[in-house]
Amino acid sequence: MTRRGFSLIEAIAAIVILGLVAPVSMVTLRDAAAARSETIQLTRATWLANAILETVLADLSSEDASLGFAALGDAGAYLTTPVTGLEARLAGTTSFYEGLGFTWTLAIGDLVASDGEASGEADEDIYRVVAVTVSWVGAAHGSKDYEVSVLVGDPKG
Repeated sequence: MTRRGFSLIEAIAAIVILGLVAPVSMVTLRDAAAARSETIQLTRATWLANAILETVLADLSSEDASLGFAALGDAGAYLTTPVTGLEARLAGTTSFYEGLGFTWTLAIGDLVASDGEASGEADEDIYRVVAVTVSWVGAAHGSKDYEVSVLVGDPKG
């Protein structure tokens, strides 16, 4: 006599095996999704930092009296002046990223020499370090920061 189907013991064994394997599979899938999300967020942070730095670099060559290398000497005015400040001019770009949970800060350093350190010599300290920090909350490991800094000088001077 041939029998078709599974016995009760075989069915219970299959359920137990699935019960052991399924959670491990779910953890692996969750970790893969979090890693993919982290990569996407880092890419977005890079794009935002690049947009901010490109605007700063363009400002250095501007003929506008409120821009140029000298404007970096008063970081508060350069960043927050209504209508003409960097934050106002970048609002159209940064609002998209802020809607995704990103925040950014721009730090403008004091005058330094070409090695990034203050030498105390007026003819050597003709550069500034400009740093953009983009922050967001990551999917797997909490708060994340991405910082990019450049050494800038007066392209007209």
